[in-house]
Amino acid sequence: MAWLNEAAKLPGKTLNLGLAIWWLAGMAKTKTFKLTGKALAQLGVSRDAASDALKRLEERGLLRVQRSPGQRPTVEILSVASNVIKLENTE
Repeated sequence: MAWLNEAAKLPGKTLNLGLAIWWLAGMAKTKTFKLTGKALAQLGVSRDAASDALKRLEERGLLRVQRSPGQRPTVEILSVASNVIKLENTE
């Protein structure tokens, strides 16, 4: 829940993307997976909004994203406690 609380503080469709990410993680039974267009479409997140939201989540320390040309991004959900605390201590 702490992860989603942090995502909810960010603008735009970031929370929607966060929900899609956690849904995909549950389906894949892993915290590292490819972000699919189907999941984004089901939650009303466009490709551009997803790109912006991924950057926000990555900057906040909630995700690690691996991008490759012509491929869907691979995301890894990071632990909220250690990453958010580090970020808040540097602000």
